[in-house]
Amino acid sequence: MRPRRLCAILVVLTTVFVGTTVLGGEPVQMRADVCVVGGGSGGVGAAIAAARAGADVVLVERQAQLGGTSTRAYVCGWEPGPGDAIAREIYDHLRKLSNAVGITSDHNSDRRKGPFGLWLSTPGLTYEQTLQRAALPRKRWHAVVFDPDALAKIVSDMLAETGKCRVLLRTTFVEAETAGKRVVSIRTESADGTVRQIRARVFIDCTGGGHLCRSVGCETMLGPESAERFGEPSAPDKPGKTLNAISLCYRVRKAKGGNALRHSAPDPPVKRWPRSAHVIAMPSGDLIVNPLAMLPGRALIEMGYDRALARCKRIVQAHWRWLQGHATFADYELHSVAPMLGIRESHRVVGEYVLTQHDLLAGLAKQTHPDVIAIADHSMDVHGAGGRRVHGELKGPYGIPYRCLIPKGWTNLLVACRGASFSHIAASSCRLSRTMLALGRAAGLAAAMAAKDEVPVAKIDVASLQKALRMPPPKP
Repeated sequence: MRPRRLCAILVVLTTVFVGTTVLGGEPVQMRADVCVVGGGSGGVGAAIAAARAGADVVLVERQAQLGGTSTRAYVCGWEPGPGDAIAREIYDHLRKLSNAVGITSDHNSDRRKGPFGLWLSTPGLTYEQTLQRAALPRKRWHAVVFDPDALAKIVSDMLAETGKCRVLLRTTFVEAETAGKRVVSIRTESADGTVRQIRARVFIDCTGGGHLCRSVGCETMLGPESAERFGEPSAPDKPGKTLNAISLCYRVRKAKGGNALRHSAPDPPVKRWPRSAHVIAMPSGDLIVNPLAMLPGRALIEMGYDRALARCKRIVQAHWRWLQGHATFADYELHSVAPMLGIRESHRVVGEYVLTQHDLLAGLAKQTHPDVIAIADHSMDVHGAGGRRVHGELKGPYGIPYRCLIPKGWTNLLVACRGASFSHIAASSCRLSRTMLALGRAAGLAAAMAAKDEVPVAKIDVASLQKALRMPPPKP
């Protein structure tokens, strides 16, 4: 009998996935071909793709709703940039619903109205016009905005239609059982106290911070790497501790009768808050306000999630009181605050290949990877400390290799989230929702192939995977 060890989850304060105590009694046993942990953009893409490929799938999500940052954190827009087939399908479904989706552009790009982007619906624009950012002037940047509840409904319906995916909401990943470099099972606990042991042929970590990968001992990275490690031109001389900043988005709505009450200041007062914002208009007319850099990314480590969330809620009060002083928002009132923090960066897994700034600068024209499974073109974009050093538009799109999804040395484990195998600089570009959907789709298809053929995830037929993804053939 092969030796097995039980790996307890690392209790790390940077995570939204907080370990819980397993209750007594035997856990409910579940089996699947593919188990996806995390139901954000990457997890949704992975579960849909794997189930459609014929795999029996279990999707585990701690929140009460699918969508992750796109729904629970109110980051309910897809910025300009490439999207895959699942993103387009979601958009087409959203169009069939009332006030569910729109195409926007920045109506305050010259910042004459104040220090904020104001992305409003612009008639006549098409989805195809949202699929590029690199090499375009700002006036030609267009984004997708959607109602978060509508998105959650659409992806839930898409999963249900497969008939192959069991979705476990309000269910937290607790620990994993391994045999060598193979994950045997995971244990979860639901909000109602139900404990489950889920065995699968392949596991996909879509938790954002690579929590499943970290719990089994995968090598990870945190913070900026030194220039010596990857030779990146924008990297610091020494490893850093700064992380891409945290935000807490909120929703405002026009006051009835046009007489909006001025929001009260927080008590005790907040001395510092961002004097900028990224504002998008939802199809309903409500506005989503992203204050951008609210807290340093390291605050999650130093303060813990609950304290960081409480701190950000007080900053929201100060920020909205300040923003309400601009004429554009004078007749709006606070509607709600997102229930979840917007986290841009945490732990990143070291994979069979680490995407770096060299890939971003080379672009598809000069990259030589034979296993590209997703394309992105967003700028290098670090909010808060380190932002001036790591910022810049790209000249064109770049490819993300399949090897970035394989934790180094593991045979039945993939990672498809912002915690995939990216350097700090590369992660600042490819962390966006549509890119995560594309990574998830690739991971889901790969997992289904590995489960069906009973081969390690690194041994699947990558050419067949690329063909299924409709990726351009690799260069000779």
